[in-house]
Amino acid sequence: MNNILFVCTGNQYRSPIAAEAFRRQLLRDGRAAQWDVQSAGTWTTTGRNAPRDALELARSFDVNIDGHVTRMVDAKMLADSDIILVMEQGHRESLQVEFPFARKKIHLISKVLDGMDYDIPDPASARSEAREIIHDLVAMIRAGCANIYRIAESAQSVA
Repeated sequence: MNNILFVCTGNQYRSPIAAEAFRRQLLRDGRAAQWDVQSAGTWTTTGRNAPRDALELARSFDVNIDGHVTRMVDAKMLADSDIILVMEQGHRESLQVEFPFARKKIHLISKVLDGMDYDIPDPASARSEAREIIHDLVAMIRAGCANIYRIAESAQSVA
């Protein structure tokens, strides 16, 4: 079983939408039984529901996060994950400093899926661009799943 954790700041938009888009792609590829997919935030309160606009944005790209509840990232989540995909370089840096044991598992999602280092902006603070941000994120996940599969296979061959 491969364990993947998607991480953003508030665990309300990017990481839950990315996690659900990845789950949907796993189903399409016939790999869902081989993966445990989670999401969390670096700066959030555990137990909040996703905002209505996040739910609507997700639905507009055939992604359903209706039952999502926010979670704060913690050491156990990181230890249990084979792959940790973060939305921003700041997420990667702060997690690597606070949790050095997870350093090699933490990857910038843009680097994994698109081959370039750049941040995925937070739709919560870029409302006018929220639709485009989520569109690009979901499209990247759908197009780049093979890269995630490859990293998971490498991690398991090392373990």
